[in-house]
Amino acid sequence: MSRRLAFVLAGAIVLLAPFGQGGREPLALFILHTLALLCVVLVFIGQAAPPLPSMAVLADPWARFAALAGAGVSLALVSALGASYPLAAALGALDLVVPFALFVSAVRAGPDDRDFDRLRALVVASTSLQALLALLRYGHGGALAAGRSFFNRNHLAAYLNVGLFLALTSACAPSATRRTRALWGGVAALHLLGVFLLESRGAIAALLTALLVFAVRGFRVFSPRGRTIMIGALLVCALGAVGVLGARFARSNDPYRYARVAIWKATSAMIAERPLLGFGPGMFPHVSTRFNFPVDSGPVRYGRNFQGAHSGFLTLAAEAGVPAAASILAALLGGTLLLLRARADENGVLLGVGLVVLALLVQGCVEDLQVRPVLTIVPALLAGAAVAAMRRLRAGRSSAGRRRSPVARLVGATIAVYLFAIGILLPYWAHREAVMALDLGPSGLPHMVRAAALNPLHPDYRNDLAMAILNSGPLTPEGYARAATDLLEARRLKPIDYRFPLHLARLEARFAARLFDDTKARERAVALYREGVRLAPLDPRPRLELASHLHDMGLPGEALQELQRALVLEPSFLRARVLEASILLDMGRRTEARVSLKQAEATLVALTAYVPDSSYARDIVMDARVERERLAAVLNDSGPSAKPS
Repeated sequence: MSRRLAFVLAGAIVLLAPFGQGGREPLALFILHTLALLCVVLVFIGQAAPPLPSMAVLADPWARFAALAGAGVSLALVSALGASYPLAAALGALDLVVPFALFVSAVRAGPDDRDFDRLRALVVASTSLQALLALLRYGHGGALAAGRSFFNRNHLAAYLNVGLFLALTSACAPSATRRTRALWGGVAALHLLGVFLLESRGAIAALLTALLVFAVRGFRVFSPRGRTIMIGALLVCALGAVGVLGARFARSNDPYRYARVAIWKATSAMIAERPLLGFGPGMFPHVSTRFNFPVDSGPVRYGRNFQGAHSGFLTLAAEAGVPAAASILAALLGGTLLLLRARADENGVLLGVGLVVLALLVQGCVEDLQVRPVLTIVPALLAGAAVAAMRRLRAGRSSAGRRRSPVARLVGATIAVYLFAIGILLPYWAHREAVMALDLGPSGLPHMVRAAALNPLHPDYRNDLAMAILNSGPLTPEGYARAATDLLEARRLKPIDYRFPLHLARLEARFAARLFDDTKARERAVALYREGVRLAPLDPRPRLELASHLHDMGLPGEALQELQRALVLEPSFLRARVLEASILLDMGRRTEARVSLKQAEATLVALTAYVPDSSYARDIVMDARVERERLAAVLNDSGPSAKPS
C-alpha cells in the first residue's frame, strides 16, 4: 500500500515539476520537496528490501555506480559544512540530495513493468503539455516567448528532449503496433518541432548526438526500410538544425554569443583556487563576482555577471570540488552506458531512458541544467525505475522483503517530520512573510520580523530589517543599536557579501558621530568601507563611497587613489569622474580638474543612446548633474556643459 502511494506521489511530482519555472519558484519548490520527502519516507518505512545473495552488491554494476554517486554527494555535503554562506550551501546540497534520494527510492520500490510504462506515459504527458504551451506562445513573441514557462528556453528544450526520446523509442519498440507507432511518432514529432522552435544550441546538439547513438545502436535491428528512414531523419534533423540556428543568429546580433569561453576560463580559475572541496554547493553565484571578466563591447565593462559556469559539470566542480564532480560524472556516464547497452525490452523504455540521460549529459556540458529541479528530479525517477527493471530482468522475480519494525517506522517518520519542518516548511513560511513585508511597505515591518525569526539563517531578512529601521524616520540611539545589530548578524551569516559592511559603514559615517558624539566613528567607517572594497574588488561603486568619505575626512590624496582605481575598472563611471574633478578643484589643481570634467562631459555625450540593462549599469552611467554644472560654472566652462542624460 505504501509503495503504491509512493508511485502516486512520484506521478504528481512528474506532472507538477515543470510548473513554476521548472520547479524553481519558491511555491513550486516547496511542493516538490514535500512530495519528494513523502515519497522517500513511504518507500523506506514500508517493506525492507529483499536480502541480496552473497557478494551480489559487489557484483552488481549498478550498486557500484550508485555508491560512486553517493560518494560524490557525500563529498558535496562535506564541502557545504565549510561554505562561507551556510544558507546557500544548504539549499545547494538539497538540490543534490533530493534527486539522489528519489533515484535510490525508485530502485528500492522496484516498480513492475506496468508501473514503469505508466511513469513513462506520465512523463511524456508532462513534456507534451509543455511542448503545446511552447507552440502556442511562439506565435506571440517567438522563441523567447515560447520558453517563458521555464524562464530559460534552453532548459525547456532540454525537458522536451526527455519526452522526445521516450516517445521515439516507444514508436520503434518491437511490440508496437502500427497504430501505436503512429501515435508515439506523432508525439515525438511534436517534441521535435518544439525543440527547433526554441532555437537552443545546446538542446539541438544533444538531440543530434542522442539520435546518432540511437541510429548506430539499432542499425542492425532495423529493416532496410527502417535504416533508410533513420538515415533520412538524421539528415533532415541536421539540416534543420543548421537552418534554425543560422536564422537565429542572422536575425539578432547577440554580443555575448561567444562569452561562454571567457566564463569557462573564469570558472577554471575558481576551481584552481579550491580544487578539493570547492566553495560549497549553491555558492557559485555568490562567489563568481570576484572572478568576473570585462566585456568591452559597450560602455559598461563589468555589467554582465555569470551565475553559473554554463556547464553543469564545471559548476559542480567549482562548488563541490573536483573529486565530488568526478565521482558524480563517472556514475552518470557509467549508468548511461549500462542503459544504452541493456538488453532491449518490449516497450523500448530502457533505451529511451538511456537516451534521455545521454541527451541531458551532452547539453549539461554547455548549460547549467541542474538549476531547474525538473531536469534532475524527473530523470532521477526514470533512471531509478529503469535500474529496478533491469535488475528484475536479470534476476527474475524476487521475493518480497519483510515489513519493517514499528520502531524503525517511528524513527523514520520522526526524522521526516523534523526534516519537513526545518528544511521545507519554515523557510517557505519565512519567504511568504518577507514577500508580504515588502508588499506592505513601512507597515510590513512585523512580517519581516517574523521572517527573520522563522529563518534565522537568511542574511537578507536581517538586512531588510535594518533598512526598514533606517527608513522609518529620524534615527534614535535605540534604532541605531537595532539596525547595527541586524547588520552585524547579516554580515556574520554571509561574510562574503560586500553590501553589509557597506551599510554598516554608512551607519557609522552618517549617524554614529551625530548620535553619540563618537570621534572614532569615521575611522570605523573607513575600515568598513575598505572591507566592502575587498569583498567586491571588481565593483567600482564601493570605491566611490570610500573616496567620498575620505574626501569628507580631509584626505583628498587617498580619495583620488580610490577614484582612479574605480575609473580603471569602469572608465565610464560618471559620478566617479565628476567627484575626481571636484576633489582636484578643491586641491587647487584647476587644469587637471578641467580635464577631468571634459572627460565626464565626453562620456555623457557618448552615452546619449545607451540604455542600461541592469541596476549596476544604471549606477555606472548615472549623472551627478548638479555637481557637474557647478564645476562647469566655477571652471569658467564656456557654453553648455553637456546634455543631461
